[in-house]
Amino acid sequence: MEDIQDPGVSKAGRKRKSKVWNHFVAIEVQDKGKLVPKVECKHCKKRYKYVDGGPTSTLLLHVESKCAALQKKQGKTQGMLNFESQESANFEMGSGPTVGYDHAKNREIMAKMIIAHELPFAFVEYAWFNYLMKYNNPQFQKVSRHTIKKECMRVFESEREKMKKMFKDISKISLTSDRWTSNTSVGYMSLTAHYVDANWKLQKRIISFIDLAPPHSGEVISDGILDCLMKWGIQDRIGTITLDNASSNDRAACMLKCNFEEREKLHFGGLFFHVRCCAHILNLIVQDGLKVIKACLYKIREGVKYLRKSPAKLFQFGEVAIAHGIETKRSLCSDVPTRWNSTHRMLKSALHYKTTIHHYAKKDPNYEWEPSNEEWDNARKVCKFLEVFVEATNIFSGTTYPTANLFLVETYNVKKEICEAYRSGDPFLVEMSKPMFQKFEKYWGEVGVLMAVASIFDPRFKLATLQYTYKELYPANEVADRIKEVINHLRALHEKYSKELVNSKAATSASRMEDASNSTEPCSSAMSKIFDFMKEMNGENMSLLDSKPPLDSY
Repeated sequence: MEDIQDPGVSKAGRKRKSKVWNHFVAIEVQDKGKLVPKVECKHCKKRYKYVDGGPTSTLLLHVESKCAALQKKQGKTQGMLNFESQESANFEMGSGPTVGYDHAKNREIMAKMIIAHELPFAFVEYAWFNYLMKYNNPQFQKVSRHTIKKECMRVFESEREKMKKMFKDISKISLTSDRWTSNTSVGYMSLTAHYVDANWKLQKRIISFIDLAPPHSGEVISDGILDCLMKWGIQDRIGTITLDNASSNDRAACMLKCNFEEREKLHFGGLFFHVRCCAHILNLIVQDGLKVIKACLYKIREGVKYLRKSPAKLFQFGEVAIAHGIETKRSLCSDVPTRWNSTHRMLKSALHYKTTIHHYAKKDPNYEWEPSNEEWDNARKVCKFLEVFVEATNIFSGTTYPTANLFLVETYNVKKEICEAYRSGDPFLVEMSKPMFQKFEKYWGEVGVLMAVASIFDPRFKLATLQYTYKELYPANEVADRIKEVINHLRALHEKYSKELVNSKAATSASRMEDASNSTEPCSSAMSKIFDFMKEMNGENMSLLDSKPPLDSY
């Protein structure tokens, strides 16, 4: 029995302000004999759990990017050219020349165009490009590829000097680095700086992209990073560095930490210096679990390759699908074995075409990779099991909002899913979850202080996140002591920053906090449970602190 409510009005009679209520309707559904409040998308009928007054971030994410039915109605099924506004351009475009023709300015704009759109230098020598420019302004002078190359380098040097000046006003900078090897066996390393600017906006800039001389040892990586920092003049302002989980990266982080410590420039006592990439840890955990269906994955992967390499075979496969009433809008996905999320997409598409694969295998004697019924069942279990990992990876990889405050909740979700699989009694899931749990305990057995502190700074939950998740992650007799330990670290951080900012503009500027219900940040199901947990507290004092300085009042 479903009770449909007015989507624009809450149960308390207050008018809902969020724009998501133009697309959702509040309902109640029967679940295990109880009425559970949910909301249903008007377009695709997908349902989400929702507590009245709770965050609408998940609903907003669905409306903006996940609802295929809504996108189809709005004509977004095909890609459209998106011309950026002047404010979002990489370079300052200016207002254009006011008097006459300025050849130097025109050359500078062409250089920025080549850099921004990754065009070849020879582009400026193309006949029709020059014809267009001459048509628009007869005074236009042709530029050679050698001249534009020099101009691009001049623009680069100019932009680098601007960034150097800007970095002087930044007190703390965090780094992320990644390495990979090209198909020509050349190793590359990128280094990205993350910081908060004077307007309290989260910013990131790629400050280095270099080729690394083999072997890619910890010493080589450390020297490459330190050399880059010294060129930018920011070697004394590094708070944290995030790296993948490789022994060479661990060695490089250790050497950098020792270097900063010797120069007395190691911030926070090195407590947060080396941060392991959470998305990479998830990848390691899932890859261990996928080993139990190695044979099934091989069959599906090879079968997809066989079909996709021939347009004729793919067309025949589509005809078989249509003949058996299978929707063919979904593509048959291949995967990259080292990227588990692509393997998850491949499994979902293969399961969609399970019946088609069965009938196609009967028609094509060369197709020999049809999984058995047991393997299909296991693939379906794996696909469902990995949904929480997909959600966590998407949240960890967000770029338009801070993500550190979400790590603890998503870590809790992952551990809960692994433990439920182990306790399910299903021999297959038990076998799969064992190595995943071991890998989880290796990297996240001890919740990092940085992850815990960041979760407290989520104004929606504050200490409630720790109180809710720690009771699941640690034994009951350790929870209170561990929360106190995090608070002590938070006190020390607050004191350090208070001293640094006491005379700065940032200390006196007023900060604004947007309503959490209008946040564009994703919200998982565990967050809704934390809201329930906070309501159950029924106004109890959640603070474990005695006095009431500003930090405690928050």
